Amino acid sequence: MDVKNTCRSFLALLCLGSLIGCASAPATSGYLANYDRLQPGEHLEKFWANTAQIQKAESVTVHLREVQTEMITDQKDVSVADCAAWLTAELDSAEFVSTDAEGASIRLDLAITFMSPGSAAGRIFAGELGAGHAQVQIEGKVSDAVSNELLATFAERRRSSGAIGIKDLGGDASPGLIEQMIGLVAEDIRNELLSTFTLGEGGG
Repeated sequence: MDVKNTCRSFLALLCLGSLIGCASAPATSGYLANYDRLQPGEHLEKFWANTAQIQKAESVTVHLREVQTEMITDQKDVSVADCAAWLTAELDSAEFVSTDAEGASIRLDLAITFMSPGSAAGRIFAGELGAGHAQVQIEGKVSDAVSNELLATFAERRRSSGAIGIKDLGGDASPGLIEQMIGLVAEDIRNELLSTFTLGEGGG
């Protein structure tokens, strides 16, 4: 193959991969106590489950108790309160997750342990090289609502180039990128819970 065409193909693939919020390896933040036990999940990047204890559950309803944001240090362009609200709203829309504790058999505690809006200028001028990417990391603990026994933990990190800066041409796209990635992580959390606890139609 011609070298020029090879380079073009490589750049095309690179650009295609930067169009969406891509999963990235989560960093150790200190929120969880068992990072060494996390493995690739079915939907989440890093996941651990207490399978033996989970199998004892006769029915499962999830209480979304809290979303911590204290570990976020970069707050200049995206509201921390908005981040927590976006995550809560996305998960509270699932039939088996509620912010209401009544009748819940398991508890879900979350933390946004890293959030950076990145740089619109960086994404526009060198987003394909990784500059200016917006990033977010969300970690969680699932525990028995009565015994407090830990049932599962997870961590997922996402990054986005804003379609290599195209979304920033009309103005800084950082808030929208963060909201979109939080939605993607929330979807992965819902699907992982469905898979792990056999929720939904036909579940306990």
